[in-house]
Amino acid sequence: MRKETNIITIFSLIWKKRKMIIRNCLIAFVAVVIIAFSIPKEYTSEVKIAPELSLGETGLAGSLGSLAQMAGIDLGGMNNNEAIYPDLYPEIVSSTPFLTELLQIQVVSKDGEICTDMLDYLTNHQKETWWSAMLKPIKKLFRKKDTGAAEDITTAESTQLSRDQQLLLESFGKSLNVTLDKTTSMISVTATMQDPLIAATTATTVAEKLQTYVDKYRTVKERDNITYLEALHKSSQEKYRKAQRDYATYTDSHQNAILARVTTEQENLENEMQLAYSVYEQVSQQLEAAKAKLQEKKPISVVIQPALTPIKASSPKKILMAFLYVFTTFFLTVAWIIIKNEIQQMKKETVQDEKEKQSDKEANEENKEK
Repeated sequence: MRKETNIITIFSLIWKKRKMIIRNCLIAFVAVVIIAFSIPKEYTSEVKIAPELSLGETGLAGSLGSLAQMAGIDLGGMNNNEAIYPDLYPEIVSSTPFLTELLQIQVVSKDGEICTDMLDYLTNHQKETWWSAMLKPIKKLFRKKDTGAAEDITTAESTQLSRDQQLLLESFGKSLNVTLDKTTSMISVTATMQDPLIAATTATTVAEKLQTYVDKYRTVKERDNITYLEALHKSSQEKYRKAQRDYATYTDSHQNAILARVTTEQENLENEMQLAYSVYEQVSQQLEAAKAKLQEKKPISVVIQPALTPIKASSPKKILMAFLYVFTTFFLTVAWIIIKNEIQQMKKETVQDEKEKQSDKEANEENKEK
């Protein structure tokens, strides 16, 4: 009967094979150093925003919302006045129109050597690993050429983007991250770039454009109403001034007339002028009220933590990578030693069992002959 491998046996095996374990760990350490220093450094900058929430309004809904937030409960579904929820902010930032608009911003590197737009920076100024550079020609051989692709990504429709443009937007979108802390309702916008100043610039721009997007989205109805009232205001103003000119012209040309029809026509023109003024005054009041409502409807977001130019790179994390690689190598090597020893023991026991069976068989035959 084979004895099970115990702790002492395992440690004995590890000690016997220590040279192989150390050798493998050293090889893994050298490999991870080469890999870690081949990966371009990336820097992460963060902006923290405290948005205005409708749950903060006065009344019962506001009180319930405040209590829910203190308890860590999300009552976003109770907010009927909110046209777009903070939970949707990550989807907005990762959308194609939003990313396409970001490609047009101007960026400057920390050393001042790069001064261009985001599209050119991502296309021509990104460092890559040596193995990616080696595999790039091979990938091009097996990739189908795009036909009828848009030349300018900043003006093309999302359905007209080429494969390379889609990959560029996908990679750019992964470098941006928007998270919402449902307990504090704090929004965190982060941007990860290979240059620290560009990372800070991108994070700031994303936060500003996100605020602008939400502002436009929430106030689109009020803005349309103001546009309509401004056109109506201009039209009513022109009608009032025309009626005013007609009344003045007719009155000046008939100052000495005492005919009844002249007086009647003058009264009609005066009534039309007063009516036009009344309409003009009402539209002016509605326009001012609409502008006040727009100002009230605008969401207020306070930047709690502006984007800072990071000093240390956020990736690659060389120490963590080295630990994981060496630990994994150590674990796999020890596992291989134990498994190999078990296999060898099983083979030896199998051979020993066969020999015992053979000897027993021979002994039985000898006894029969006797």
